[in-house]
Parts: sequence; structure tokens; C-alpha cells
Amino acid sequence: MIAYSPFSKFRCKAEQSPLRCPMTGYPLEFTDMPLFDPASIDQSAAGLWRYGAMLPVLRHGVRRVTLGEGWTPLIADHWAGRDLYWKLDALMPTGSYKDRGVSVMVNWLKGLGYEALADDSSGNAGASLACYAGRAGMRACIFVPASAPQPKKAQVEVYGAELVEVPGARSEATRAVEVATWNSREMAYASHAWHPAFLLGQMTVAWEIWEQLGGAVPDWLIAPTGHGGTLLGAWRGFQHLRVSGVINKLPRLIAVQAEPYTPLYDAFVTGAEAVEPTPHVERISADGIAISYPVRWRSLLEAIRFSKGLALAVAESEVVQAQAELAAQGVFVEPTSATIAAALKKVTKAVIPANETIVGILTGHGLKNPPKIIDRP
Repeated sequence: MIAYSPFSKFRCKAEQSPLRCPMTGYPLEFTDMPLFDPASIDQSAAGLWRYGAMLPVLRHGVRRVTLGEGWTPLIADHWAGRDLYWKLDALMPTGSYKDRGVSVMVNWLKGLGYEALADDSSGNAGASLACYAGRAGMRACIFVPASAPQPKKAQVEVYGAELVEVPGARSEATRAVEVATWNSREMAYASHAWHPAFLLGQMTVAWEIWEQLGGAVPDWLIAPTGHGGTLLGAWRGFQHLRVSGVINKLPRLIAVQAEPYTPLYDAFVTGAEAVEPTPHVERISADGIAISYPVRWRSLLEAIRFSKGLALAVAESEVVQAQAELAAQGVFVEPTSATIAAALKKVTKAVIPANETIVGILTGHGLKNPPKIIDRP
């Protein structure tokens, strides 16, 4: 398998390249993947590794690191006056969708012989990496904003990882981990934002949705979007199904951002060709997508526009209300996930007709960031 930048004619072996393509500075992705073969699905395997034949990330003789992540429920529900499906990716070993990408990434890096891993995170990715590094017998060092929710920081530490709290904006944690891992031969920068193996793992959510819908593709796919690993990974997964001749259509995408961190939304609605970074101005409850500058913005904008999709933004009050209303229906998610429920309230049936299928990906469990208690109607 080869890692490449989709915006460059140059290709570089992943083992020899930094996470930024040395020719373009853009994130790397995998190509030359095995075609998706439904007959190769291992029905006896737990979780996402049922697709192991399409995920050749392990070196010969290396034991797979897994906790059974993946194959999360796809449940039918009624929300904002319409029928839809929720993909409950919050029901992972560490309580967030990050386990998909992290599991595949840790297997890749363990196969390359690394002994330690590091990442910057607002909490979920750090907890996931700490968990899977521990499972793999590797050390982990997680750089988090000092303002990250305490339950998330506690989860990082409970797995035995080193927790480094960084004052200031979320971007300061990124700068700190890049300095710590620069040119290190022992510690890999296992970035959920930059690493191509993480995005590869996120593709499996599309394959699961396709299977769980009986071999169908939803008309619309909506997900919280910070760095965009969920939405872009799912898009790449559906693209791979189409390239492999398994499906003949692609979903339309809806990217949801939380105010004031709306760089993709701003570029989409203005028709801009580039994203302008959002200044870090305040703490919001949807901390998982409080991203000033998504590193894969080019690919995300291209995917949303190509799919004839949408980008939406929601306010803090809308997120808090949606989280409480979802919980009242038995679906307890963190505020980051609740952004998509809030956004769907803004979408009229003129935009999405009642007969079109919607799948919303709920990315994190409510215990990660407990809600404010508000009065319900």
C-alpha cells in the first residue's frame, strides 16, 4: 500500500515520508488498495476487522491489536419531523468513533517497529490512542489543551499514558507534539488528523452502513466536522465501494460545524477556494470540533461540493438543546455529536425530501462530556 497526496503527482512510501507530503505539504492518503470484495468479508470476525482482507496494514508475523471495535448499531429513529438512522459510533471500547482509525493506525505503526506513540487531542483521540497503545504494549504520550473536559483527561491517564496539558488554544497542543516527535526514531506522531492509516480505518464506517442497510447507500450522510476524519473517511469508504463495482451511487454529504469554529462552513457558503483559519476565541461544549484550521480542508470541500452536499453551522444554545432532547429519546451523546441533531432541525423537506434516506454518525458518548441540565418543554 502506498501513501500519497491526492493533490500531487508525486507518491511517497509511507515508511519513508513525514505525515505531510514532502512535495506539497498536504496530508497523505492510501491508494493502490485491494478492491472491496464482498466475498472476502470475514463474517466470523468481530468489529471492523471483518474487512481485514481490505485492510492489509499488518506485517507478517505481527499479532493484530484489537478490542473488537466497530460494527456499531445502526438504529432507526424519528427526529425533527423525519425518519432517519443514527450510526452509534459512540459505542466503541473507549466511547468514541476514534477507535476505528486508531485501531488501524496502531496496527500499522506497531508493524513498523515503533515503541511509543504521541498525539494532540481535545480528549477522545488521546483516550483512544492511550487505550490501544496500552493494548499493543507501547508507550503513549498525549498532549491536550489544559481546558479539555476533565473526564476525557482522566480517561487518558487511566490507560497509563503520559498526559501533557498545554495552556492556550487547541492549536498549541498540536505545536507541542510536533516538536516532541520531530525526527524521533522511537516515538511516532500518531495523529488522528494527519496520519493516512487513521483515515483508512475511518473508511470502515461506510462499509458497515452499506452492509447494515442491506447493500444500499444512504441518500445523505451527516457528521460533525472538525478535522473531518469521520465525514471524509466515510466518503472515501463509499468511493472505494463504487470504484470496486459494489455500488453505483454515492451519498450527499452534510458537514456540521459549531460556532464560532466554522472555517469549512464559511468557505462553502461563500464559494471560497481556500479556508481561512478561525481565531480561537472561546471554549464551546462541542470541543471535539473546535478546530480553527482543518488539515484536510481541501479534500473535505472537494467532497462536499462533488456530492452536491451541504455545510451547516449551529450555535451553542442549539447544541445544548439537541443534546438534551436526544437524551430524552434514550440517545445519550456528547455535545459534538449533538451538533448534527441540531443541524437537521435547520434542513427543510424541500432540501431533503421525506422519502430520502439519512444516516447521521453519532461520534462520542455522553459520559465523555456530561450535559448542562436544562428545562425541557
